[in-house]
Amino acid sequence: MTSLLLVLSKDPFSTEIPDLVLDIANDAAGKGSDVSLYLVEDGVNAARDNKFGERLGEASEKGIRIYADDKAVLSRAVGDKLIAGVEVREIGTLLNMIMDTDRVAWF
Repeated sequence: MTSLLLVLSKDPFSTEIPDLVLDIANDAAGKGSDVSLYLVEDGVNAARDNKFGERLGEASEKGIRIYADDKAVLSRAVGDKLIAGVEVREIGTLLNMIMDTDRVAWF
């Protein structure tokens, strides 16, 4: 099984890129890939409890793992606004994931 790591740094309310990333994640997971989504910078806003966050929650229920950078969460004061299923991790985790994943795409 191929592992795929998608890193999202864009806010879903300022661009359509997060929609594309979520479509890629769902498509890859549907084809049997092991998919993780790591939210950094403004990408952590995608995991807030809102319409887009609901879509992320559905992806999580399908087995896509969702992580958020702890510093980005803290600096944007969204820690208590995140949807269930999002793991907040320190950025060093991202480097390890990049090294251990077959395919990585950064948006």
